[in-house]
Amino acid sequence: MSGMLRTFVAVESPPALRSALQEVQSDLRRLGVRVRWVRPENIHLTLKFLGEIPAGHAASVGQALQAAVQGHAPFSLDVVGVGVFPGLRRPRVIWVGLADREGRLDRLQADVEERLSALGFPREPGRFRGHLTIGRFRAEGSPGPVAEAAARWSGRTIGPLEVHELVLFKSTLRPEGAEYTALARVGVGAGD
Repeated sequence: MSGMLRTFVAVESPPALRSALQEVQSDLRRLGVRVRWVRPENIHLTLKFLGEIPAGHAASVGQALQAAVQGHAPFSLDVVGVGVFPGLRRPRVIWVGLADREGRLDRLQADVEERLSALGFPREPGRFRGHLTIGRFRAEGSPGPVAEAAARWSGRTIGPLEVHELVLFKSTLRPEGAEYTALARVGVGAGD
């Protein structure tokens, strides 16, 4: 393997959650939200976007992830509600939220950030906000249907997301959308 790889670290969404998210997307489509929807199999929880890395560095990123998960046990998050970044006035991204009541995801992400910063990856500015992106607005979104969608799904649990494995993904941009390939998988709690 040579060349540069566009990579990120994420938690995959299981098939049952994907079909629940597909229902959310269909519901929002009916409300007239004009968005490029993310294919359900591509919806994931990104913990860290790494950008372009040399292909030869994938193994050391995998080792850093192995170190980051030490001391963490698998856990479950509730996928709840719909929101937008940066805000309703000019929405760019539509997402579903995650309830991390015990702060387990925040702690895991902080350890991933810590281990990867030791490899030279810059830390993310600002606080980590775990979410699943389900669509991106084609142009500036119209706030009406978006506000209605957010209100309609507010506080509604869409399903569970089990965090038992971190995946280092390669992203290949294709005309029909991004294609993700797993380069390394690290079990959470596997080394305990």
